[in-house]
Amino acid sequence: MANPDFNSLFRVYPNRNAELRMVAQSAYEFGKTVAKEADAALTSGMHEHAVARQHSYLNYVEDMVNAMAAKPMPDLPATHPTGFTINLSQPYEFFIVDINGDKVALNEQTALLAEYWMLTAVELASSNSASLAGSLTVFDHARAVNNVGVMRKLLNEMTTRTQQPLDLPETAAPGSELTTRGGTK
Repeated sequence: MANPDFNSLFRVYPNRNAELRMVAQSAYEFGKTVAKEADAALTSGMHEHAVARQHSYLNYVEDMVNAMAAKPMPDLPATHPTGFTINLSQPYEFFIVDINGDKVALNEQTALLAEYWMLTAVELASSNSASLAGSLTVFDHARAVNNVGVMRKLLNEMTTRTQQPLDLPETAAPGSELTTRGGTK
């Protein structure tokens, strides 16, 4: 698939590796979670509870990928190949309408993190290991661990650059009906 549009990645993938399906589905779900996270409606950053949740997701996927790679390939002559499709077909829903009515992600950082989760899920679903009865090839393992590392680095950058969401008053529309939590403009 040369130069796919991000939205074209949301589809059902053929697969024969039950363990890989579980990890790819988890990565997909974790991306869906961050896309719908309340913090995705902020201008930037994430609150500590959302950051802790993402770190737990990263740890989980990394542990599962390492566990898969450490196992020998199952010997399943009577049942392999059995199809275990990976359904990644429901697109992520982002907070996407700015004050001008344009459809853009309100929090580009959380959108990027969600997109990385989806890309990791697709990389697993499209890997050579998807045709195996189990386990991961050396190359697919290295790729998955690298992708988790990229997301961990992004999450760390998001949390160390700023402790609070950015204050972007120039994007507020004069006379808008948006109010602060206290109810005043």
